[in-house]
Amino acid sequence: MTDDRMGQTGERRGFRVRAARLEDVLAMSRVFVDTFRTAHRGQVPEHLLLKRTYESSARGWERTLREIAEAEDPQEYVCVAEDTAGEIVGIAMGGPPADWPFDDANRAAHPTGECYALYVDTSRQRCGIGRALVADLAAFLVSRGRRRLSIGVLAVNARARAFYEGIGGTLLGQRHFDDHGVLLDEVVYIWDDAACLTHVEPAGITESEPVRRV
Repeated sequence: MTDDRMGQTGERRGFRVRAARLEDVLAMSRVFVDTFRTAHRGQVPEHLLLKRTYESSARGWERTLREIAEAEDPQEYVCVAEDTAGEIVGIAMGGPPADWPFDDANRAAHPTGECYALYVDTSRQRCGIGRALVADLAAFLVSRGRRRLSIGVLAVNARARAFYEGIGGTLLGQRHFDDHGVLLDEVVYIWDDAACLTHVEPAGITESEPVRRV
């Protein structure tokens, strides 16, 4: 699924958002690795930065996209932003939420989706790309009946936290995130009605990204 309205809006800004395709995986790995290493240097141990390589990332994205394509009713979604030259400049992924007992009661009452990853090329941030990717992902989750959205981000990642707060996220709590055996502190933001994200225009918001598993 793609949100055509968001794609048209993006095109007027020099980019568009669409569902990711298998032929995108090499470009997606470049955006992921370069952005991850730049954004998280000094926030996570150096060996975690080096563990992300173009090759391993491409394999992970390919595996994910194949699993989504083979699912009868896919609950996960990956979208990309591409510029007018067709270059991939951003990625987002989401689906059912990760296990978190602290939030079980709320999830039982309000079907929830989670943004697993949001990465925007460092040379293209502050252009509305991150906001457009979140909007497209939110539209997919709402279409699957998941109107409540959560996004986890490193507690020390001040830029990413400012971005999510700037687009209406409410701080829900803190949890540990296991990144290849290293426990990192992560805070979680929540939107009780993700549909609102598909309508709000960004206004000079700094874009960044959470740590995630791909």
